[in-house]
Amino acid sequence: MAPTCASDEQMTLQTSFLLRSNIVLMTFIAICTFFLSYKALIVLKSYQIFHPSTKLLLITSLVFVNFHEIVFMFVQVVTFYRSITLSNEPCKIMRSTYECKYQNQMIIVGIAGMIYVQSALSLDRLIATIFPLHYSKTKYSPGIVLSILVVISSILSPIIIVWNDPYVDTVPNCFFFPQYSASRANTFLIICNVVIIVCIFLNILLIVINKKLEVRTRFFVEKRYQKRETLVSTRVVCYIAVAQFLGLITYSSLVLTLRLHQKFIPVSMYHNIVWWAYTVPFAAVSLPALLIYRIKRIGIVRRKTINQITTRFETQEEHMKHLKELWS
Repeated sequence: MAPTCASDEQMTLQTSFLLRSNIVLMTFIAICTFFLSYKALIVLKSYQIFHPSTKLLLITSLVFVNFHEIVFMFVQVVTFYRSITLSNEPCKIMRSTYECKYQNQMIIVGIAGMIYVQSALSLDRLIATIFPLHYSKTKYSPGIVLSILVVISSILSPIIIVWNDPYVDTVPNCFFFPQYSASRANTFLIICNVVIIVCIFLNILLIVINKKLEVRTRFFVEKRYQKRETLVSTRVVCYIAVAQFLGLITYSSLVLTLRLHQKFIPVSMYHNIVWWAYTVPFAAVSLPALLIYRIKRIGIVRRKTINQITTRFETQEEHMKHLKELWS
């Protein structure tokens, strides 16, 4: 079905400086994401901080982030091109949901993957906390299973959301959900919010638990090392989850609110807000950026600790005092 002609209000929006500046900004963020992801992969390879399973899941998350950004950047560039070349063509500038079908579905896959992989990372940390000895021997197994589940769930998400959608409505851009799938799209956004919030609380809980377990096992070197590694990994995952939370929940909650009250909002205002409410790229770029920062930070702290241990000389009295403190 051919898209309907744009109204004067829609034409103003589609050719506005505000829209074009948004596209330029989001494209810049996408390019930054690609560059930082490459750096993050190098850092992940160089610093042996994470368990192989966690590392695999972090790589999976980078894959989904970049998949989303590639598709989204393509959609944005096409929109920018159409905004310029079709600025006097109101009957051509809008897009039919049918021609946006696959692009929209791929964007949903990217968003779903970014969220589901956070759940997988949280589950990975949970397994490491509950079964530390077994987990330390499993290597890639948990990560492989969880990654497969994430991929399957992400692919199924758009299929479920747009199931039997006739694709007969018109949208200004391909990242807009089809109108006839509105209720399922809203449900998806609600699920996204719930999943992210649960992940945040789960990771905070795991940090608290691992801190306590680390204290209890301070005289068992192997167990203490495992708890320390779990704690370090969980903290990194929690930081990432918080950043993803801020970006994704802003998008999902704002868009959900707009969709539920769309009939009360002027068309131009609605589309303008939706353009700028799409904060998924900010969540995407935060992942590799935070990974690089946290991994390097951990490396610095470790080197500092090693230097303190190797350069510090204790007297017998200081050593006995330190032992008493440990046993107290």
